[in-house]
Amino acid sequence: MIVYNLGIRIFYLILKLSSYLNPKAKLWIEGRENWKNELQEKVNHLKLNSPIWFHCASLGEFEQGRPVIEKIKQIYPQQKVLITFFSPSGYEIQKNYPLADLIIYLPLDTSTNANDFLSIVKPKMAIFIKYEFWLNFLFELKKNSISVFLISAVIKKHQPFFKWYGSHFRKALAIYKNIYTQDEHSLTLLKSLQINTGLLSGDTRFDRVLQICSSPKKMNEIQDFTNNTFTIIAGSSWPIDEHYLIESYSHLKELHPKLKLIIAPHEIDTKNINRLKNHLSKHNLDFHLFSENIKDHSHSILIIDAIGYLSSIYQYGHIAFIGGGFSNGIHNILEPTVYGLPVLFGPNFKKFNEAFEVIDLNVGFVVNNSLELTHQLNRFINNKDLLNQSSHSAKNYILKNTGATNKIVNSLATLIEM
Repeated sequence: MIVYNLGIRIFYLILKLSSYLNPKAKLWIEGRENWKNELQEKVNHLKLNSPIWFHCASLGEFEQGRPVIEKIKQIYPQQKVLITFFSPSGYEIQKNYPLADLIIYLPLDTSTNANDFLSIVKPKMAIFIKYEFWLNFLFELKKNSISVFLISAVIKKHQPFFKWYGSHFRKALAIYKNIYTQDEHSLTLLKSLQINTGLLSGDTRFDRVLQICSSPKKMNEIQDFTNNTFTIIAGSSWPIDEHYLIESYSHLKELHPKLKLIIAPHEIDTKNINRLKNHLSKHNLDFHLFSENIKDHSHSILIIDAIGYLSSIYQYGHIAFIGGGFSNGIHNILEPTVYGLPVLFGPNFKKFNEAFEVIDLNVGFVVNNSLELTHQLNRFINNKDLLNQSSHSAKNYILKNTGATNKIVNSLATLIEM
């Protein structure tokens, strides 16, 4: 634990130094200043008695936990809920989420902070999502005899539990009362560590995307822009993704003059949007910004420079190109799949079970460069039967994998009702 705690301190110091130049690091630091006094005041003011504590690393994990939160609040409307975030990208977007009684940043993972946090909050139980293994918080939860659960968990061989230095992580893993896994392989790996608290539940994100699809936002401006023409939607794209995409689109536009493209960049700050605009201009491609609310839809490209719309925008597309596959890892491929969109993505997808599954179903397709991207897009543009087959398989894939939320909440019911 000495090395782990030293690492936590070094991590904090790096973020502290970075905060003078990096806006996200600044939010991370400022969000935790004077956290103890502020938390105590809020808990007293809200009369936050025995809340269920959900911890999410960021926005993606929140979306995995959200169906469980909403199901619990539906069945137990009086139950208090506390949500903590590690990342500003999750907290800043969801800090006003209405079904939570309190939303705050998770304090730095030290034993003192963990002890103080738990003594103030006194949670009924703690629910962590997917990859959350903060050692000091877990050990303090155990000391305080507070049941803690891990939902939508994915266990991989590269994780610290399987390393020579992973003894404390293995001890922490044993603290979870139940580990609700996404797949059988995770159960097998847990058993290899002598952890027998794993339960196969599936991935709650399937429930979430189906929920969104059942009542998506109606967006007339997007519908008018696409105007029933073949539309590619690039979701959560990074600059390297856009490099290949724009090169590919430039070639396709010569073959299919009416082809439309919607780009939703992962980062929508002014600097990044201006970079994207300059890139498009260099290729002589016409575009406009979503925020401009232009009624003239003669432009062939629409840039989404706003947050919170992508999951509903997918309903107006025919095929999706998912960002992150040429950088740190692909983003959410279930959001377009639920609408029946085939998904294309770069080669960095190995950490995501759903990517392998959609590839096997001929719903997902890996591209390594702009040439391959052009080829795959052209296949779907020219072959309506192929598009329909892939679309049908995509929708069935989602439907067959729903139900994790009910399994988890039913399993937790006895403890919630105590």
